[in-house]
Amino acid sequence: MRTRRQVLLPLALAPVAGWAVWSSGSAEPTHPFSRFHLPLGDATALWRDLAQVRLNGPISGPEFPARVAGLEGKTVALCGFMIPLAEGAAHSRFILAANPVGCAACENPGPATMLHVHVRNPVRETREPVVVTGTLRIKPNEGLFYRLERAELRDA
Repeated sequence: MRTRRQVLLPLALAPVAGWAVWSSGSAEPTHPFSRFHLPLGDATALWRDLAQVRLNGPISGPEFPARVAGLEGKTVALCGFMIPLAEGAAHSRFILAANPVGCAACENPGPATMLHVHVRNPVRETREPVVVTGTLRIKPNEGLFYRLERAELRDA
């Protein structure tokens, strides 16, 4: 049988837990639970293709769909979220992710939903979505499946 303390203690702690979440800046997701954070559009549709890469095991490399493989060396535009690789106000290299870090409604990020970006001119860090245009490279030797070279930020 449960004691009065066992019943009331969780009820008393619930407001404290809610306050901790609120004070940390976390909010309820503003979109339904889905694989991608941003709505489907011209600058986000490519993420759906890039995420279709297949891994056949630890020994073999990734297999890219023909549509993605055909983009090697082509200029593409992607909208995503900046993840800086170092401290500082401006960055010339960063990770562009399909989903923001810490979104409770999005799938966990993986190497197929991130790309290493090398921009021509350093850009300021932001938590807002950014549109980046550059030359897509597939299977660079940097740990991720994709790299965007000679990239530039566009207006979202």
